[in-house]
Amino acid sequence: MKRSSEQRKFVGVAFLTAALAVFSSACGDDDDKQPQQTPDSGTPDSGTPDSGTPDSGTPDAGPGTALLDSDIGLMRFNADGTVDTTFGASGTTRLDLTTVVPGGARDSVWGVAADATDRLVVFGARRGDGDRVDADRVVVRFAANGTLDTTFATNGVHTLNLSNLSDGARNGIVQADGKILASGYTSQPTGVGTQAANRIVLLRLDDAGKPDNSFGWKGVVNNAPFGPVSAANPEWGMAEAYTAGQLSDGSYVTTGYGRSASTGTVDLVNFKYKANGDRDLEFGTGGVVLLDLVGDNDRGRHLVVLDDDRVVTVGSATPAAQKIAGLIHITDKNGVPTTQLGTDGYKLYDFERPEQAFFGVAKSKDGNWVAAAGYRAGGDNDDDAVLVILPVGANPGADIAIAAPISETENDRFWSVAFDASNRIYAAGFVTEGGDNRLAVARYTTDGLLDSSFGTGGVVKHNFSVGKTEEAVRGIVVQSDGKIVVAATVEK
Repeated sequence: MKRSSEQRKFVGVAFLTAALAVFSSACGDDDDKQPQQTPDSGTPDSGTPDSGTPDSGTPDAGPGTALLDSDIGLMRFNADGTVDTTFGASGTTRLDLTTVVPGGARDSVWGVAADATDRLVVFGARRGDGDRVDADRVVVRFAANGTLDTTFATNGVHTLNLSNLSDGARNGIVQADGKILASGYTSQPTGVGTQAANRIVLLRLDDAGKPDNSFGWKGVVNNAPFGPVSAANPEWGMAEAYTAGQLSDGSYVTTGYGRSASTGTVDLVNFKYKANGDRDLEFGTGGVVLLDLVGDNDRGRHLVVLDDDRVVTVGSATPAAQKIAGLIHITDKNGVPTTQLGTDGYKLYDFERPEQAFFGVAKSKDGNWVAAAGYRAGGDNDDDAVLVILPVGANPGADIAIAAPISETENDRFWSVAFDASNRIYAAGFVTEGGDNRLAVARYTTDGLLDSSFGTGGVVKHNFSVGKTEEAVRGIVVQSDGKIVVAATVEK
């Protein structure tokens, strides 16, 4: 197993020009083009999940369309799974950041977090203004009751535009001090011919939604952590940050995938950044924790930092040809693998399909449990949601891994997961019913059993847009009063 390669620090911001801007949710004249999450050098490993379909939307939702128009959607449920009609407009909030003329414009959600006062921070993307076809990163804050918090940033929305390059917005966190860190990556020119490569881009805002100038350059870290291969071969590798977690000393660990070569397979990578945005080259080996099982694609999709600063990363790995397994990997704060899941720090999960992967992970309020949520696919079967429950306290026991299909005959997947104060687990995503995608939330005990006191048999479904295919929960939080809020990309 390969763990690391020589790293070079590259904290340049050459491609952040004066066009690095903060916009409100202004509207421009849109044509029928869609924001393109540009992969590096035309290869499909950036912005695609293991199955090769775009994970920036809902890969399970049927064929794409150039005319797709989608919004940010929020919904709140009571503890019993009924819709909380005091939230938003009769239980839901919908925000359209990109008004369109004929054609389409996608606003998308990647995650949601709640701050100390239960305000809701949504991480996602919107189409660029005017005639642009690139995507900008957005951080949007709502009051605890689902109304847009217009005191935040510009009319509730902070938009990051990296020189009109298409940004790959991903997950984010709200820190204990109220600051907000948004993760992602942007495909940027390398300076070698027409080549472009993905660079990690982290954005930190203060509580008011303004860039935090104590972090990176004007609140932004724009980093190619692998750097040039050599002076004679200056073509970059690539790296992405699907999320970041904060350690107790204020530093951050990211996860995603990348490679040091300009082409080829990708590996799961974790990088560490100091509180001011500088790389910590003492982390792991040469500044990186790199997991490569057999020279095939391995990917980090999400992580959570435990109370003792252990880092739990989830995603997928390729242990053999035509086989993709779910992956959980645990290291200490320095990037050294722990042994709970094995001598190399990781465990693979096989739910008896050609492909399985985890996209969501969360820890319990008491710090004793972790849950990872995802899906299994392939083998001429419909897609099914999957869930792993892992004890991580002082005396951890055996993990529980379950295939958890919401439908026995149609596609369903979990994208996100959360715990409430009673250690109940909420796994959320979507279920397809008759070609119509619906939001889906299931509640489990730490024994892996559906909680029948929630919804119908432990499951709640909701249809934002009847007959539409782009509808899936990408983030879920439980507020301090026990109410459950989901954030979704919802088609018009």
